[in-house]
Amino acid sequence: MARVLNSGTVELHSLRGRLRATLRAVRKGLPGYLFIAPGYLAFVAFMLAPIVFAISLSFYESSFDISARRFVGFDQYIKLSKDPVFKQALTNTFAYALVIVPATAAIALLIALLIDPLGPRAQGFFRGAFYIPGVAGGVVLSVVYLWIFNPTYGLLNYFLGLVGVKPVLWLAAAPWSFVAVCAVVLTFTIGQPIILFLAGLAGIPQDVLDAATVDGASELQKAVLIRLPLLRPVLLFVLATQTIQVFQLWEVIYMLTGGGPFNSSTSLVFLIFQTAFVGSNYGKASAIGVVLMLVILVFTVFELRLWNDANP
Repeated sequence: MARVLNSGTVELHSLRGRLRATLRAVRKGLPGYLFIAPGYLAFVAFMLAPIVFAISLSFYESSFDISARRFVGFDQYIKLSKDPVFKQALTNTFAYALVIVPATAAIALLIALLIDPLGPRAQGFFRGAFYIPGVAGGVVLSVVYLWIFNPTYGLLNYFLGLVGVKPVLWLAAAPWSFVAVCAVVLTFTIGQPIILFLAGLAGIPQDVLDAATVDGASELQKAVLIRLPLLRPVLLFVLATQTIQVFQLWEVIYMLTGGGPFNSSTSLVFLIFQTAFVGSNYGKASAIGVVLMLVILVFTVFELRLWNDANP
């Protein structure tokens, strides 16, 4: 009995000691905690709390008056599994990712390889030139492309007419509306990957490239066998960030096609916008948002595993 009491006393003293040490560490780091507190409060208020509220709202049937919502359990998710518009939007979202992400990575890597041998001033010029469309954003570029894709007086159809091609309904025909959205997204998302690839190329040791040159390797061989393998971490980061960005695509669709024709260009985020702010069905919109969050989460976990394999 005495041993048990002594053991309990020792554990109690040990717990008190750890508690005192934790309190001392908190007091010592209090100024730092105060500095980062606004960031954490903003994250909780504008990120975590809305996510939790959206997840809870997905289990309700709710219109514009959220206070009058009615609990329906998993009924929203069951309806989504049978909704052809949701299935079309989900398919389109994956199609956008499969087309835009590889195209962006490949074109950005090729451009970065062409810019890398240039001097500092030329590199700075091309970096700015390719990054400016990203600063302008999708809405501004969509307004420009509305004129370019116009079937009557659009610039693209004008040049096609010079070679005998009939006018194309870029924004009103099912196959071409998807192509038009992909083209616009590609123009303003390519700048950041180019900057990242240039930074990765600058980090490759020059002596490795010089040794390959002495061994008789051509520029193509050095690009494929040396630069590309060493750029794998940067490539994985670009693929991850671009995929998440494409999953959140909606403003270009809103400006160019409105999701049409016949939902052929609708994405999940655009469907969320339509369901919530046009149809006033906030419960269903929240359920679509939860599905999108799970898709991005699964991809992020997969990407982290690839990143850990690339950086053992």
